[in-house]
Amino acid sequence: MRSQLLPSAEECIDLLKECHVPLHIIKHSKAVAKLGVFLAQRVAEQDWPVNVDLVECACLLHDIFRVCEFPLEDFSRFEQKVTEEDKAQWRKLKEQHGGIRHEDAACAYLKDAYPILAQTIRKHRYTAIVDKDDMPRTMEEKLVYYADKRAMHDKIVPLIERLNEAHKRHAARRKDAGIDPAEIARVDAAIVALEAELFDLIGLDPNVVTAEFIDNYKASPKPQESRPA
Repeated sequence: MRSQLLPSAEECIDLLKECHVPLHIIKHSKAVAKLGVFLAQRVAEQDWPVNVDLVECACLLHDIFRVCEFPLEDFSRFEQKVTEEDKAQWRKLKEQHGGIRHEDAACAYLKDAYPILAQTIRKHRYTAIVDKDDMPRTMEEKLVYYADKRAMHDKIVPLIERLNEAHKRHAARRKDAGIDPAEIARVDAAIVALEAELFDLIGLDPNVVTAEFIDNYKASPKPQESRPA
């Protein structure tokens, strides 16, 4: 049974639509949720306590305010036809939250109604994994953080492919911000270590876990305990 302290998956999608989240971000969030839920279910099979519903909600809503970090002058790369209502909503959100990171904006938006969900989402920023204050520590936080790092747009891809693509996409911005390449290497190493931790626990090869693999996966039945005669 889903906790009353969490929205349903349908309510998460409704929230995304209410905030006029762009279609390509919704597709990305659904891909993150697909992987996050799959991994959470495999972790649960190992008798490890994990809230699968929390992982699903956090994955679906992790980028609800990502648009606050976009330049809102050119919409040519957006997948949907952008309406004046969309533009007005995005500019309003940017005025309200544009001065802080999208993870913190989502946390502030959700914390009153869903405090645990809000904090789980806040921990998914790229450098959080090496930040002693914001480091993902719970299993749910780790799964949401990791699943996001495997979803390249709306595709689940190997971790290194996803990281390399993101580094190329953000290279100019990181150079302008004076981010040390050694720090990026340190973060990437920590993510690789997290991947090893998670997949050692569930006993799968991370590089074979794609959307198709998830769709066709059948969990092995647990061996039945022998009963005394």
